[in-house]
Amino acid sequence: MAALALGAVSPFSFAQHGELGLVTPPVRLDDASLVDQNGSKRLLNELLRQRITALQTVYTGCGTICPLQGALFSAVQERIPGIRARHPVQLLSVGIDPLSDSPLALHAWLARFQAGPAWHAATPTLTDVDRMRLTLSGSKPPLGNIADHATQVYCFDANAMLRWRSAELPRVDDICDVLGALART
Repeated sequence: MAALALGAVSPFSFAQHGELGLVTPPVRLDDASLVDQNGSKRLLNELLRQRITALQTVYTGCGTICPLQGALFSAVQERIPGIRARHPVQLLSVGIDPLSDSPLALHAWLARFQAGPAWHAATPTLTDVDRMRLTLSGSKPPLGNIADHATQVYCFDANAMLRWRSAELPRVDDICDVLGALART
């Protein structure tokens, strides 16, 4: 049922790239050590497990596209209370510049977009960041400059499995539809 619902989400969003839409089979990211906005060390799969998660990659020093991503998650956050869910729904902004995306910078990022308790931020270690970005994107080529990072949103089920990759800068409705579909399973 969830696969049908996920597949029905705005086919227009998937028309431009081959690695978009439903991830079949679902993928579990290798666990990575992260530091969250409070300075606490966490494991990625610990953050994802038992929650339905929309994840985006950002870097807090970005002044161009990342603020649009923050505004996107802010709009999704407003709609989370309307999602009927068996598991909590959360948003996770992952900083991809471990040298600059400190807990203080992550905290300021969340405050800038009035993040509520269901929106978290964390940064992987320098050794884990590229591996994590490659797995999220589903691509094999080397990653470029962080300024060229993806603006996709990645949705995970409550088993910490990557189930959906969006188009670049997806629509709020698409993200909420996928979160809703995952939340009902």
